[in-house]
Amino acid sequence: MDETQDEVLIKKQKNQIKRLNGRITYLKSLLLDKLQSNNSVRDFNDKYIKDKNIVSVFESVLTRTLGMEPNTLTEDIIIVQAYHFKVLQNLILDGFTYKNEKYVCFTASAGQIRTKKTLFIKESILGQYIKSLMCGLSIERINELGGVNINKFLAYLALCNSATEQWIGFDIDKSIVVEDMETNVQATVDFIDDKTYSISRKEMDIPITHTDGCGMILPRTQGKAVMIRMPWMKGLLVPFPFDKFIREKNKETPMNTGIVKDIYGKEYDILKDKIEVIFTKSQFKMWKYYSSWDEYKLYYKQYGCQAGMCNEEEDVIGNAKLNYQMIQTLTDITEDELIELTSSTKEVITSLGEDRRTMLKVLGVTESNTNKNYFQQALDIYPELLKDVYSREIIKQTKKSLIKNAKAGKIDIEGKYTFISPDLYAFCEFIFLKESNPKGLLSNGDIFCSLYNHNEKLDCLRSPHLYREHAIRMNTITKEMKRWYVTKSLYTSCQDPISKVLMFDNDGDKSLVSNDITLVTVAERNMKDIVPLYYNMAKAGAELINTENIYNGLKAAYTGGNIGVISNDITKIWNSNDINLDVIKILCMENNFTIDYAKTLYKPTRPEKINRLITRYTRTKVPHFFIHAKDKNESNVEPMSNSTVNRMGKLIPNSRINFNRTNIGSFDYINLMKSLDVEMNQDIIEKYSKLDLKKRFISIDYDENSSSFENTHTYRKIRNELLETNSDPYYVVDILVKYLYGDKNSSHKTTLWSTFGDIIVENLKANIHNKYNHKYIACELCGLRVLATNNAKKYCADCSKIIIRAQVKEAKKKYREKLKKEKGIK
Repeated sequence: MDETQDEVLIKKQKNQIKRLNGRITYLKSLLLDKLQSNNSVRDFNDKYIKDKNIVSVFESVLTRTLGMEPNTLTEDIIIVQAYHFKVLQNLILDGFTYKNEKYVCFTASAGQIRTKKTLFIKESILGQYIKSLMCGLSIERINELGGVNINKFLAYLALCNSATEQWIGFDIDKSIVVEDMETNVQATVDFIDDKTYSISRKEMDIPITHTDGCGMILPRTQGKAVMIRMPWMKGLLVPFPFDKFIREKNKETPMNTGIVKDIYGKEYDILKDKIEVIFTKSQFKMWKYYSSWDEYKLYYKQYGCQAGMCNEEEDVIGNAKLNYQMIQTLTDITEDELIELTSSTKEVITSLGEDRRTMLKVLGVTESNTNKNYFQQALDIYPELLKDVYSREIIKQTKKSLIKNAKAGKIDIEGKYTFISPDLYAFCEFIFLKESNPKGLLSNGDIFCSLYNHNEKLDCLRSPHLYREHAIRMNTITKEMKRWYVTKSLYTSCQDPISKVLMFDNDGDKSLVSNDITLVTVAERNMKDIVPLYYNMAKAGAELINTENIYNGLKAAYTGGNIGVISNDITKIWNSNDINLDVIKILCMENNFTIDYAKTLYKPTRPEKINRLITRYTRTKVPHFFIHAKDKNESNVEPMSNSTVNRMGKLIPNSRINFNRTNIGSFDYINLMKSLDVEMNQDIIEKYSKLDLKKRFISIDYDENSSSFENTHTYRKIRNELLETNSDPYYVVDILVKYLYGDKNSSHKTTLWSTFGDIIVENLKANIHNKYNHKYIACELCGLRVLATNNAKKYCADCSKIIIRAQVKEAKKKYREKLKKEKGIK
């Protein structure tokens, strides 16, 4: 039988693919041979230094120690991304040269490990500052004391590279390190054997280190919960008046309860020694390599070490969003409950072009956003800017992003992310009253969170959310608790296995805490018969620190720590028509072993029978909503199923934006300028247009959690080149504003705002504040600027009449309905 034309074509294409694959395999082998044959120290070719390869780094202990100037290019550190392990091996074992300087491997943070990046540093620079960065320790000393787990060592060393502000005023002599509070908590768990993969429900005493990563600081020293970084030291410090605790207990007992021993056995009198900070052993990662806390303090001062602070508790905590992992586990949610759960998100999408406050909110102009970029600052000062075509373009793009995210399960919720803290009253009972099993102020099943009311049921969540991890707890607020729990943190009971439900440490982990009635009701229903998962995790072994072991450790971390596949497999099951909780439990266990693999080099081996069972559930494609969540193509996802997130996506509207109904007021671009009397400078305009076209494409999608564009190297370079044409930034801005807002009325102004946003904001402050003298407000109905005669004024005179008429009409309607109801009763 003769082949058809299509069959001949398919056969031809298969042969071509086969030949191409053979060619690729051959070329790969040649490349591998070439890489293997290299025996010399590699030299970095600077022709590969391009704008796209230059990265902006946050201020950190490392940058401050090395004296790196902000917004300047430094050659002291180079980040290398690995593509071929043989090359990485050469670089780590032998280092590399650049401009006659040798660079050596320094470290790789957890974030860098995920992207196979390693931080190299000039050997000469490292020699100058290594004692400061390692607080007096040396590789030789660590090795003499038995070595350390390599990847833990690299992670601890990388703490100096965390984005921090310097902790001004920290006095290390007013700090100590004490033992952690660990107790056995009785709980019913699903115990998974990592050898046989058998699952058994049992009552167990679970050892829980309640203060894992958490310490205390006096409120008068630091009023908010904050994460800290010091050499070999990391974690969360929560304000707690432990001095008051000691004084009150001293009145009840003849003995001095303020006498404690540190982890090395040295005794301190907390009040007499004026201790302000109590660190815990779990925060002090390399404690065993020092002979005493005094030795650490000596080196800290001798080598000019630094302490840094990051992620301080916010003054105003904005509402958060749920994600698909948290939603997909609510498998029995009704259509009415889904409608209610998505109502806030739908309202934002439908009113996005109709309401000034909604537009400002989605663009990040909120009280809770304390790190507004320049465009957001400008909108805050001059919301009339929303009327401009560029703002409208951003709003259009934002709306697309909102719809896409909502269809992917990212929806608004009445809930807030806040730090998780142990019951520090119980911790004081543990270290000061020497109670081995302290009770604290919180009972099992209770939490304290001042963001919510007494006796509210709350859903406590945390990402990643893989199993059913909705911890429904009762918020308990008493006068006594408010005396001691002085932050916005979520305080948990030391009698509660909640840390095993949400799988958190207390080193700065945050929980999404929600009082949304619909969410709490559905979650509580779905959590029936769900207990924490428990398994025996592997311990990390110690090795000598040398370049060979560093390479082996990083290679293991780069290749064995991929949890994305497991997470997606779990999502496949939650969104299937056959949800097997036992399979999900096993995958959760494997996920956590994979997370720790870089440290432990241990992952359980699936029994063949279990592997066949799991594969039966995971061989499908990812769920349909991954089109929105992960930008998958239709051909790479399962057909639309009736899973919770897929059903939710169908409820998300895509209404047209109507900008004509907005309450914005009148926009005048001259408010963005310093001087109105400027003649157009064609050289500046041509230079700007050329640089704007040349720059790499950057999306204008808004993400309130991302850093603003102003700090990127590309935009700094554009700014500097424009200032070469004219050195006066105010003059350059006036020309560009007049050109882009007046003559061209361009809908693309990202480059202007990202290069000179600071100047525009400065101009706006001068113009708007001078013009309106802080006494004018924008009418909430029409946007017109009117004199604010009192703090309660919200509307202009005309709109006030409209509001009053509407209120009177509504009052009359309610009165008539009341009369009808009374007549009906009679």
